[in-house]
Amino acid sequence: MGRTRAQVLALLRSPATTTALAERAGVSLAAASQHAGVLRGAGLVDTVRTGSAVLHSLTPLGWSLLAGV
Repeated sequence: MGRTRAQVLALLRSPATTTALAERAGVSLAAASQHAGVLRGAGLVDTVRTGSAVLHSLTPLGWSLLAGV
């Protein structure tokens, strides 16, 4: 896992929309979406669409990875 993707994972300790995640990580909206998609594909992040917003949060596996378990 690269540095930015690891940072994105850590930033999702607090659930965030794609826009908020991009702002927190200092990356473009497209990059934040791509990182979230890869993390979702790995089972580390859940994504829920609410209207026009997309909310990303850690899965139990994501939490375990961050905790070093």
